[in-house]
Amino acid sequence: MNQHMQSITVRNERGREMLDLVRDRMYLEPGVASGDPSGVVLSTLQADDAAKFGLGPKEPMPRWLGDVIASLLTAIGPKGLNFGKYSVEYHYLRNYLYVNRYWGERAMEHIPSYVREIVKKYDSNGEITKMLKKGTPINGRPSVWGPQKKEG
Repeated sequence: MNQHMQSITVRNERGREMLDLVRDRMYLEPGVASGDPSGVVLSTLQADDAAKFGLGPKEPMPRWLGDVIASLLTAIGPKGLNFGKYSVEYHYLRNYLYVNRYWGERAMEHIPSYVREIVKKYDSNGEITKMLKKGTPINGRPSVWGPQKKEG
């Protein structure tokens, strides 16, 4: 898992000029997208959240088994643009959980509408709501930007 195609987004003429300077050193092919990232997003989020509550395995996975699983995910998991979608959606959901847990009622003031749409998509069966109801992780550390203790 050490050689993968990389994506380049050219946003303007200056970017086109920069790409043209190195184009002859690159292997280029059109972007691809395969595999549905939705199931992987939710299962990754659930496993990550369980680990934050100390519900994960007591011992790490053996290296050889991790290599096998990584190879399988590379073969059958989301590829190309859909891998990017998986990564972005997972991180938005993870951050949504964090902000809601530590900021409480103020959270929604800071969550963009496009993130709320992603949350709605993954919460259709109440999975995100269930995770929020678990409260704050045992080893959770609120951000310095999180809710402040009231004095007095």
